[in-house]
Formats: sequence, C-alpha cells, structure tokens
Amino acid sequence: MVMILKSFGLAYFPVPKVANTSVKAAIRELVAETDIIDTGNKRMSPKLRAMTEGLHRIAVVREPVERGLSGWANRVIHERDVDRSALSKAALKPFGLGPFPDADTFFLNLGTYMAVNDRVRRHLLPQAAYLGDDLSFFDAVYRIDEMDRLAADLSARLGKPVTFGRHQTGGPKVKFSDLSPAAAEKLNKHFEADYRLLARYYSPKPVFPNSLPGDPQRPAA
Repeated sequence: MVMILKSFGLAYFPVPKVANTSVKAAIRELVAETDIIDTGNKRMSPKLRAMTEGLHRIAVVREPVERGLSGWANRVIHERDVDRSALSKAALKPFGLGPFPDADTFFLNLGTYMAVNDRVRRHLLPQAAYLGDDLSFFDAVYRIDEMDRLAADLSARLGKPVTFGRHQTGGPKVKFSDLSPAAAEKLNKHFEADYRLLARYYSPKPVFPNSLPGDPQRPAA
C-alpha cells in the first residue's frame, strides 16, 4: 500500500488504523489526483519497493495493541463491518460467534473474524504486513503522536500548509488492561512481528494473569 507523489518526490506508505485516512485526505486536499498514484490495499512487496526507488519514503506507526483495540472498536462495533456482511455472519455461525463480539471474544477468536471478513482482516493485519520487516527502508518514520512533526515536514515538501482532520475514530474505548489475561496474551502474540519491527518505539504490554480490576499491580492501560 503506497501513495506516490512523484512531482514532490514523495512516497507515503499508509497503514490502516494509523491515521492513514487523515493523512491521505490532507494530501488530496492539496495535490491534484493526476499527480497521485495510489496502489490501494496492497501489502509491502518487491514491486512497491521498486516503484518508490529514489523517492522520500515515509510512514506513520502506532502502538500495536492500541491499534488492534481501535480496529475492533471502529471496524467491528462502530462501522459494523461484520454485521453488514451476510456471508461473514453465515461463516461465523458454526463457531457460535456473532457480528458484535465484545473485545475478549473478538481477540480470542481473531483469526476466525479475520478469515471471514476482508475489511476486518485488512485493519487487523500487523503493521509489518504493510511496512515490511525493516524500518531503515524509510527516510522518515513518525509515531502517531508526532502528527504535528509530520504536518510540518509535509508542508515544507508540498509548499502548502498541511493540517490533519480526525477520521475513523468512532467506537467504544477499551484499554488493554480491560481484557482478560487470555485475550491480552492473544493480542500481544498476534502483533509479535510489529513489536520486533517497532522495538525502537514500543514494547509488548505486560499481562498480569492474577490481577483483577482495582488491583494496585494492574496497569492502567
């Protein structure tokens, strides 16, 4: 998945649930569609690497399990991706699963939900699927809490002020510490590749099997 602006020597590699809708919308407000090549929902590949050779490559990254929780809240609950698909709901029935799972049920059965619904799959794939396994490929990497720095850098490159709106934020707010230990472990394991890729920025969140809500040893998030 890459958005190429050859006139500006720029290649932006979007990742679902990592401000990609906001960044792409901001770019499209300032750059004509004729100057944009958007490959759509494609994983990192030798072809995408070759297409962006010699361009300034950028990406935005996010804490992996927070992205996963956001994916469940926004895509499954708020946007109703599973509920809107009769095929997905039919495929879930043999497993005794429904279209609006709570967070524990969803992450304990993450593989099944990703298998029956392509939108869920795209939004819950690890960031490594879209960025590859080595961040040195990029000329600049921004954490999601560094959007002001990204806006300043894009403004300088595009020659116009860039501002980001907020998109795809609907859904319930759930913390990692709200999950059962089994669901929390499953979520950490699903994003193992991301924690390797993003080790410079993030570490796996600790799971406390014996702690309960309100226990002083239990983390706040």
